[in-house]
Amino acid sequence: MQKLPTTHKSRGCCAKCILGTFIYILVLLLLLFIIVFVIVPIVFKYSIGIQRNIIFPSWVITPINYSDVEASGIKGVKNFYLTLDGGANTTSDSNVTLGVWQILPYEILSDLIDNEDYNYEGALTNENYNILLYLHGNGADRAAALELYDILRKYFHIFAVDYRGYGDSSMAEMTESHIVTDMVEFYKWLRSKTNSKIYVWGHSLGTGVGTHLLASLKKDNIYSKGLILETPFTSITDVMLTHPIIKVFSFLPWFRTTMIEPIIYNDLNFESKKHILDVDCPVMILHAKDDTVIPYSFATELYNTAVNNRNESYQGNITYHLFESLGYDHMFLYRAPELPTYVRDFMDDCNRYEKEHI
Repeated sequence: MQKLPTTHKSRGCCAKCILGTFIYILVLLLLLFIIVFVIVPIVFKYSIGIQRNIIFPSWVITPINYSDVEASGIKGVKNFYLTLDGGANTTSDSNVTLGVWQILPYEILSDLIDNEDYNYEGALTNENYNILLYLHGNGADRAAALELYDILRKYFHIFAVDYRGYGDSSMAEMTESHIVTDMVEFYKWLRSKTNSKIYVWGHSLGTGVGTHLLASLKKDNIYSKGLILETPFTSITDVMLTHPIIKVFSFLPWFRTTMIEPIIYNDLNFESKKHILDVDCPVMILHAKDDTVIPYSFATELYNTAVNNRNESYQGNITYHLFESLGYDHMFLYRAPELPTYVRDFMDDCNRYEKEHI
């Protein structure tokens, strides 16, 4: 029998190796596709815990001793805890305890220095000072906005609250309804303690909480003096659609059912573009063009939604300040030199609105 030339055998083996390598790589790519684009979306859909840890990443925060306020470099602050009973609202857990900082306005701070027995609760009876309820972002706690407090306490008596699951507040089920219900109960408690006007300031996630809070209070005929939204969004799912990682999955036919709809179904969406229509007080929106966390286009869309669908004559004016790209990003709007002027002008706007509607 005639033997095949050696070169022919080598070519045959080489072809088999190439084919084998190609099939191996193809199988690996197929497995990778299944893991990344099938298994990951399915796991995300059915894991409420993963969804909550993404929306409420309280695990990234290093807890501090919130009672040792001066260790944070701030004076005139009382740390206390308020236990909510949930009332008749079945969407709220009973006995949730929230950690709170009460931050006195600068005008009365001189009376307090080195005086641990100062009557903080009595200060609430002083109606000369407007109250500000501060609602922090999803990666922060009540100690995260010290520089902003330094500006705002020139105008307000501040209450900064940690949501359930944040700081040293109770570990309890975290959903939009639960957090907003907690804030409704806290707002009502605050209202029962003072006759001062109450403003609400929300940052990032706090804008979703604050907007939904005021829409909920309206059902009980309770109204805030004004709402300030710092780096707001229209809804969580809207922001998700712009995230680079989420965009990788957006071509999938099962994308919405596995990665978008579960956020809505599991009560995590914070749809501010809906709730802002039920806010009956002046609103001020603050956002930076170089915000890398929440694009300012969401603030613009929220502003346009409010302007086009709210009735300014009885719901109040809405003001939008868009800061240029000066390094303020998502966390540093307090550095803007014009911020105090914007706050004062907004307070004047709220006073005019109140006089027109008494």
